[in-house]
Amino acid sequence: MNSSHLLSLPKSGDTFYFRKYIPADLIEHFGGVKQLRISLKCAIKSRSIRTCKILDKKVSRIFEEIRLGMKSLEIDDIKEILRIEIRKQILHTHHIYEGTNRWSDTGVEKSLETAEKKDSNLRKILKDDLKSYLKQVDSKMEGILESLNIKIEKESVGFKRLRGHFIDLYLMRYEWVKELVLKTGKSDDDFKMDFDSKIGLDLFPELSDSVGLTETLMKDQQSNISTAPTAPNDIPYLPIAGGLLSSNAKRYFEQKRFEEKREKNIQFDESVVDEFIEIVGDIDFSTVTKKEVSYYIDVQTKLPPSRKKSVKYRNLSIREILDLMLKQKECQTPQNINKRLTKLNVFANWGIRQGLIVFNPYSNMKFKVKKIPNKRQPFTVDELRKILKPETYLGWTVNFKHRFRPDRATNQIPYYWCFLLGIFSGMRTNEMCQILLSQVKKEKGIWFMFVEDSEDTKVKTESSIRKIPVHPQLIDLGFIDYVANLKRRKKPVRIFWELTEERDGYASKVSRHFNERLLPTVGVWKKHTKVLYCTRHTFINKLYSEKVDENVIKTLVGHEKGFTMKQYGGDPFTPEVLREEISKVNYSKINWKKLKM
Repeated sequence: MNSSHLLSLPKSGDTFYFRKYIPADLIEHFGGVKQLRISLKCAIKSRSIRTCKILDKKVSRIFEEIRLGMKSLEIDDIKEILRIEIRKQILHTHHIYEGTNRWSDTGVEKSLETAEKKDSNLRKILKDDLKSYLKQVDSKMEGILESLNIKIEKESVGFKRLRGHFIDLYLMRYEWVKELVLKTGKSDDDFKMDFDSKIGLDLFPELSDSVGLTETLMKDQQSNISTAPTAPNDIPYLPIAGGLLSSNAKRYFEQKRFEEKREKNIQFDESVVDEFIEIVGDIDFSTVTKKEVSYYIDVQTKLPPSRKKSVKYRNLSIREILDLMLKQKECQTPQNINKRLTKLNVFANWGIRQGLIVFNPYSNMKFKVKKIPNKRQPFTVDELRKILKPETYLGWTVNFKHRFRPDRATNQIPYYWCFLLGIFSGMRTNEMCQILLSQVKKEKGIWFMFVEDSEDTKVKTESSIRKIPVHPQLIDLGFIDYVANLKRRKKPVRIFWELTEERDGYASKVSRHFNERLLPTVGVWKKHTKVLYCTRHTFINKLYSEKVDENVIKTLVGHEKGFTMKQYGGDPFTPEVLREEISKVNYSKINWKKLKM
């Protein structure tokens, strides 16, 4: 009997406990719990030892049964996982390609430069910080293996081999992006064969077996096209696939979900396409012309805003609403209609790529409207004093308890740090809520937060990718100590591990807490004007008031740099310069000592 199984706790009286540590490979099956502890309700040591022996055998048997129910990572599993991942990465490259302005040499060059930069950044990470990157890949693989009920053995050859293949794939996808942008003629099957030839696992035997057959079919196809009827401009006639709008929309959104787009965005896009079908009818996709689009726009101008959310309108048909609207003046704004046309425009571009239609009927159909200025305003000194009053701020963050569920309050730490990070770094709310532990690191002895486009983090624009020095005030408040403590635990990947990804990203709960609770309570909140996101405006406003160079400001907050900086500036600001400039941000009349946790 291993005496470590018998436990006596100081506050347990004379009662003994049975303790059993859960093996590392099974911790995930117990929800992250690392040990089992059971009260034996017995004060006699000899009897407790006998009971522990029995329990030890039973629990060990349970552990083995769990292991037997899990399969090991075999070569067939590796192949299947890689096939799925390859398809995802190919879709990712198409997503980038479709975001390229292919009708402009500058747009193509910019897309190529972006792919080259991402490739270079990844190779630099692999060279300088391989350990952190392997943790990110391992975390993703663990989630995949767990979903497939495959035993996670990080030291096994299979696990390490799969990890290596993942990294090879992530490197190759940037080459695929370049191939698509340069229109070299390579197909998805070519990309699959490229990767297959690199790792030699014969992932797609059907492709290698059909090479000869494909060449024969291509010759036949060329022969058929050469004899096909031609249009007046001598372009060979090719039949259009078409199909009903509804059936094609179903395929379109299935692909969106396969590409793992945000569900909220997909649902809105679906509602837009459904509404178009409701107005013009479920006609053949290839028969949609600007005439139908013009009719759709005309109807939209007579519909009320957010009709699906309104109790008054949501159960009425389009015709019933139009009859009702004759007596009322409430209607859609041009901006809302343009937003819908943008979604339909993307749907039509997909149809062109699929060979369903030959032109986009929604192009150039938007209203010309003036851009609405941003209403958000920075917090004033008095407003910051109200928000950051120690008893108020701590009461609504680290000490926050739900009114009706005091024992279930969560996210207190993210609540505490996010507002402070916002006013001292200018990060967007979702940028700070999704940041990884590995993205807080030193460069030349200075702590930085790296905002990166990775497998686990998303950025708004290319210029959003940046590094921000950790402000001295954040260090004094203990931010680096907090991050270091999490790194020692080696468990979470994200700094704010309590937050989960929702339809709007990781920031939803934090934004709701400030915008619906804290800010209204202190009398600062104002719809669209004074919200949590205004911490970014507060930071930027402070930099300008301290006469910080505009290009430094754009570098820190992730705004697009001016022409000169883009073309010739490169990355001229050293870590020391960035830290010196960000340190100029200071907020007076705040009791920082009492705000420290």
